[in-house]
Amino acid sequence: MKLRKYLTISRSQFVEASLITALQSCSDKSPVKLIEHCNSLNNSYKRRNYTTVAIVIRGVLDYIPTIFGFANTTQVYSELQGRRTFKDALKQLDQASRNLADDGLHSPARKDETLKVSKLTVDNLQGNLAIVLSETATQLRTKDLRDDGNAKLDEQRAVKPKRQKSQLETFEDYIVNKQWTEQELDGDTVWICETDNLYQIHSRGDYDEFSELWTQVYPDKNGSGKHSVDLVYAGTIIKRFTFIYCDGGRISVVMPELYIAPEHRIPNKDWNDKTDYREYFWKKDSIKFKLMKLIGSFYIYNTPEGVAKHSNIQIK
Repeated sequence: MKLRKYLTISRSQFVEASLITALQSCSDKSPVKLIEHCNSLNNSYKRRNYTTVAIVIRGVLDYIPTIFGFANTTQVYSELQGRRTFKDALKQLDQASRNLADDGLHSPARKDETLKVSKLTVDNLQGNLAIVLSETATQLRTKDLRDDGNAKLDEQRAVKPKRQKSQLETFEDYIVNKQWTEQELDGDTVWICETDNLYQIHSRGDYDEFSELWTQVYPDKNGSGKHSVDLVYAGTIIKRFTFIYCDGGRISVVMPELYIAPEHRIPNKDWNDKTDYREYFWKKDSIKFKLMKLIGSFYIYNTPEGVAKHSNIQIK
């Protein structure tokens, strides 16, 4: 009869009352949120809300690391000295509860869905949780490291994760390195990156008319036009630039930027003033300028700077 009564009590409590009492008396500054988590576990377990039990266990695991002087659960069971039984229980509890809690927290609604967390599932977590809570109460009673743990947590949060480079930024790095192989492919001139051949530069044959004052300063002043040059990654166009050829094709440069001072723009333009206020420039640090240095043609002017000087294009 006594055994049956004990089993009934055990089934109605997920966290034993003695553990909650230990947490309440372990410090003059009790872990009030952890105690509330324990009460929530008991209430949810009693009402057979087993998914909620799994979710609250995740809350417990996120709560306790600073008590041991660490920023997260993994650090506790990986870096804490000694206490083998506790660390094994914490690791097993962390791994077993993560997927269960994530399913309850992050799964969207579906017409056909089932509860993945059962009484048996959470019962299997109960023993390890008891070990973790008991050791947590002992830690608070003997060596409370919450200040140290929160300092580590603040330090960890202050470190900005390294941003992964975009494909365009990676393209720019490869263009500067100048390790490319040139070949003809389906009528286009293609440069293939030797480091990663998914990165390619395609000079398209979509030629069209183009002529401005800066293209007309060469012996073949009418021999100019434009076409596209694409930066391509794995068959997808990442960026398109317009290249201009001059002097019958002997010169090939990227389209410069155009600037007109506000006072000379339409509708402020004085139509009786025949002065050309257009200013052309290349930005030296831009990817288009670096691309031009890689694949451009400069004839007897040798460099972009030589072409810029002859065409009155500023380099900034």
